Amino acid sequence: MGQIVSVDVKHSLGAKEAKRRVQAGIDAIRDKYTAQLTALRIDWDDLRADVTVTAMGHTIKGAMEFFPEFVRISLELPWIMAMIAGRAKQLMTKHAGDMLRLPPPRE
Repeated sequence: MGQIVSVDVKHSLGAKEAKRRVQAGIDAIRDKYTAQLTALRIDWDDLRADVTVTAMGHTIKGAMEFFPEFVRISLELPWIMAMIAGRAKQLMTKHAGDMLRLPPPRE
């Protein structure tokens, strides 16, 4: 069994706008890392997303939940990757923060 790592990334956008910005950021990541990703599946259900990523022979499952003041990201790292849980938390926080700082939609 793997290790579950979770982070809460604060914002002041409201849940729906945070979700919109993260969706846009995920699309950009998908385009940028197409060669490294074997599979990326995201099942959206209102303000929650279940995520499955397969890369370099490992599958990582997780979820994102969007709240008015923070986004909670949880990933289950395979046992072989559990030793990098601290680094995974740093990356999750950084990338989610970057996505939340994306510009608002043009009117």
